[in-house]
Amino acid sequence: MNLNGKREVDLFLFDLDGTLADSKKDLTAAINHTLTDMGLDPLTEDEIVELVGSGISKMLKNAAGDSDEEKFATFRTYIEYLDSHLLDHTVPFPGVMDTLTGLLGKKKAVVTNKLNYMAEKVLMGLDLMPHIDMIIGSDSTPKMKPEPEPILLALETFEADPARTVMVGDTVDDIASARAAGVIACGVTYGFGTRDSLEEAGAHVIIDRITDLDDYFK
Repeated sequence: MNLNGKREVDLFLFDLDGTLADSKKDLTAAINHTLTDMGLDPLTEDEIVELVGSGISKMLKNAAGDSDEEKFATFRTYIEYLDSHLLDHTVPFPGVMDTLTGLLGKKKAVVTNKLNYMAEKVLMGLDLMPHIDMIIGSDSTPKMKPEPEPILLALETFEADPARTVMVGDTVDDIASARAAGVIACGVTYGFGTRDSLEEAGAHVIIDRITDLDDYFK
């Protein structure tokens, strides 16, 4: 995919945690609450950042017991705690508001592995919801990122051309989902992922600040 010069884009898809919202502290607290409830040692923020880059659900599933009942109890503990502490410390990353307001005339959706209602609560609490046309959460489609289904739903809803759609996210799951759906994959380095992991996943573009989108897309 040749991205020389600015690429004309009609639909911008954004991950939430680690891309629009700096939620590291609240996610760390929720994960450590869950681990402590299971009798396990808490993790440092750096350890959790590395784990979240590979997916919170995978991490909790590995920490849970073998039975379905134990896995369900683990996720319930995590979700119930996080739901009550979504906005304790979470803030938009620098430049997010300016970027969203600057994309006049463009369709913008959030594609996240957070539950839909929780994503909406975060976006409302951060005053970002007025700038978002649609939320696609983990419960919006049968499969979530890294599978292509969430992005395919966005393409169908907005009748968008994949070649004129960009998925912006901070983890390999975001990049894998974008590649599988045939849209432009843009990685950001300030969230939970790393530049090396984003490159290995096949990101077409990697940026260090959300405002750098303006250098590549119009």
